[in-house]
Amino acid sequence: MLCFLKGMAFVPFLLVTWSSAAFIISYVVAVLSGHVNPFLPYISDTGTTPPESGIFGFMINFSAFLGAATMYTRYKIVEKQNQTSYFSTPVFNLVSLVLGLVGCIGMGIVANFQSVTLRISTELNGDI
Repeated sequence: MLCFLKGMAFVPFLLVTWSSAAFIISYVVAVLSGHVNPFLPYISDTGTTPPESGIFGFMINFSAFLGAATMYTRYKIVEKQNQTSYFSTPVFNLVSLVLGLVGCIGMGIVANFQSVTLRISTELNGDI
């Protein structure tokens, strides 16, 4: 069990670094493509049109995977600590794992179902 946990400290570091890079890279691509205003754009606008939408989706999907790996690693660390000394209630540890994984699923949904611009066409007679 301990051999699995050795060297796992890089996962949270990689999660923060990769997630930050996802937002920064998609913002830079959106600004260079002329799709958003460079001064204080909406974060949802920086990932709506290609090519930045593909970059944003891929990088956030990988961030969701890294988040799930971080939550599972945390769960196993606390479980191991509970074997030697009473650190916390195992139920709380399981609840935190489930909530973390639900958050990662939500991050994947955000990455895959991005907002789109819909144009509503009206007919000449005024009916909508």
